[in-house]
Formats: sequence, C-alpha cells, structure tokens
Amino acid sequence: MAQVLCAVTMLGCESVPEEDQPIETLSSAALPLEGLSAAALARFQVGARDFSETETAAKGLGPLFNANSCSQCHNIPMPGGAGLMRITRAGCPDGDSEQNTLVHVFSTRPDLGAASVRTDCAAIVTERRTTSLMGAGLIEAIADDEIEALAARQPRAIAGRPAYVLDIASGSERVGHFGWKAQHATLVSFAGDAYRNELGITNELFPEEVAPNGNMQLLAAMDPTPDPEAEPGGIYKLADFMRLLAPSVPRLPEGLAADEVSSGAHAFDRVGCQSCHFSSYVTKSTDPLLDHRKVPLYSDLLLHDVGTGDGIAQADANEHEIRTPPLWGARHSQLWLHDGRASSMDEAIRMHGGQALESRQAYEDLEPEERAAVIAFLNSL
Repeated sequence: MAQVLCAVTMLGCESVPEEDQPIETLSSAALPLEGLSAAALARFQVGARDFSETETAAKGLGPLFNANSCSQCHNIPMPGGAGLMRITRAGCPDGDSEQNTLVHVFSTRPDLGAASVRTDCAAIVTERRTTSLMGAGLIEAIADDEIEALAARQPRAIAGRPAYVLDIASGSERVGHFGWKAQHATLVSFAGDAYRNELGITNELFPEEVAPNGNMQLLAAMDPTPDPEAEPGGIYKLADFMRLLAPSVPRLPEGLAADEVSSGAHAFDRVGCQSCHFSSYVTKSTDPLLDHRKVPLYSDLLLHDVGTGDGIAQADANEHEIRTPPLWGARHSQLWLHDGRASSMDEAIRMHGGQALESRQAYEDLEPEERAAVIAFLNSL
C-alpha cells in the first residue's frame, strides 16, 4: 500500500490521491477475519484505507493532535496492531474523571503552540502506550452479562469489577471493553473519540473541538473549519475495519518445543495469573460471523488494582484501576505495562502488586526454568 512519510512537525503532509489507492490492495498488510463475504471484505478494505490515510489540516486535522493517521500509532505487526507511540495524560489528584486529561504533542499552528500540562494543580503526568486492535470485533461481541458473571465468580480478594460507561453511539450504559481504563464499550465510540482527541477531527459523535487549554478564542484563531469535520459515516468505516480485523494467531516460538510452551501455560494458571488474564470468552452477536466464537484474549476485561495504576481517574475507573490488558498478540509487544516502563515480560510481572501480589510472589517462587516456560508461553500468544 502506498504510504506518505511526514516530517516530525506533521505539517503539510499530503495523502496519496484516492484514485492511486485501489481498494483491492489497501488491506494487503492487514488481515481480515476469515470467512468474510464479498460485501464485508469491501467494508474492511474501505475502512483500511481510511485507517491508514494521512490527514491534513485542510481535511480537519488538529488544531491539536498526536498523529496524522490511525496507523501511525497502531502499526505493529500491521495496521491495526499495537505500536511504540505513547500519549501523555495529566490530571489533578482527585480530579473529575470526566475531565479531558490528554496532553497533545502537535499543533497545526506551531506559533500558537499545543496544549500544555495543567498549572492549576500539582498535576499527575503519565504516559499510555498504544494498544492493539487486532481481533477487536470479537472483543466487542463479548456480552456485557458474560463479563459481569465472571466478576461475580472471582474470589473476593482479587475480584475485578466491570466499568459502566455511557456508550455515546447508542446512548445507553454499557460495560466498557476498550481502553486502558475500559472507557469505551463499542468500536464506534472508540473510533469517534480517537478521531477527535488523537487526530483533532470532529465527527458526528464528538462534534466539539478540543480548545487549547480551554481557550475558545485561541481555538477560533487556530481552526476555522466548521464542525463536524469528518465525512458523515467516516467513524463507522473505521469501526468496520477494526471490527473485521483478524486477531493474532498463536504460534510456537522459534527454537522452543511445544512441551515447554505447554508447561508454561500450566505454570501461568498455577500461580494464579489466569484469574485476571482469563483465557477465553465466547461471543454473542446478531452477526453470524461474530457469534459463538471462542475469544482466547487472556483478559477478563475488568478493572483491577494491581499496583500499576497511573494515578488518573477516567470514566468509571479510579486512579488506581487498569483494565486487564489482553495478552493475545503479546509476542508483538516491545514495551510492557500501560506506560511501557517495563522492558520485558518478566519485568512487567515482577512489578505487579495489589490484587496480583500473591500471583507475582508465586511466579517469583517458581524455579528459573519454570519462569522461562511462562515467558515462552506468553511469547506464543
């Protein structure tokens, strides 16, 4: 697929003209779910084009933004995957969980600057790394009541809780499925939020621009484009791509035997990691393609306090809680924990505390070869 590389300032970047981007080749790097009909595959390809399209100020980019395309952040091992990009959030201690804590890196008017960290409090500043969207449609198809039922079955000392959030797309309260704080229940809401907050492109679900440090006059000077800026239905095309994107398929790591991976899986369960990194749900969906599918995501999708929280409350999650991150596709990660401060799987496990303290200690008590087998298992996902 044709790509355009942009300067660090991300100003003046132009996307490849649409006539030069034949739909048949758009999704060659991204893999769709198996068994798609021709119509569904066409929707996937259109969404793939929009996901990788380079946006410009003329198309609505900014005035504040962190990237100029979705795939600039989500690109490992393919468009829609995880990535090395991290965003910054800054919030006041005990602040309103609904406040916008995102700190933008770029501005379409560098002379006027991007947003800055809050100065009206001793702000907590943290980073969050890019999560993978591979298999996101299967995660979306996990029913709320299945997540609630799992929470009810977990031992009290380590029980997670569902995040109840207002789904902007449906207008109803749902269980959060996506984001480090489980702040989104559906992919349409996830897409609309990211389009407005990460790229600065307003849309039908999020029609109001983010003003630099709340300054509406500065916003008017920086962004005269009428809102909403995205084409009608644009965020639904992005949601189609994410919904129909295939998950990462487990594989045997090179140089390792199957029995070592199997041994690592048993040790993973034995020390209690599986209590939160729940091996698999089964989907419920009106779409036959997404219905009754086993989803081996290794996450309960619940909020837990495992001692790695970022100090910022968001949506229904308090400052200490993080949604259990899915581990399928873990082998593609190069950084660990929400902020990427762990450089290896082993280091990330050893940083767990809180509700995961006993599991971490049980992991540390394993023989070295058993710990190596656990890592081999994670590297097979």
